[in-house]
Amino acid sequence: MAAKMKYEDLPPELLKQLHMRRPRQAGFSKESVRSWSLKALAMMSGLSQDQRRRVLEHAMRVNRL
Repeated sequence: MAAKMKYEDLPPELLKQLHMRRPRQAGFSKESVRSWSLKALAMMSGLSQDQRRRVLEHAMRVNRL
């Protein structure tokens, strides 16, 4: 059986030549995303669905800047 090489073992120059990138490290779990999204929506609980949509669309535009 052939030994498998890990990304961590390859030098950055070789990765660049092979047009490969290191895999992303997940630092924000699904549970964290769910928790933060519920916290954000809880702050807007007094708004109607249309108002929440407008606020979230505006926040997305601001986030792109």
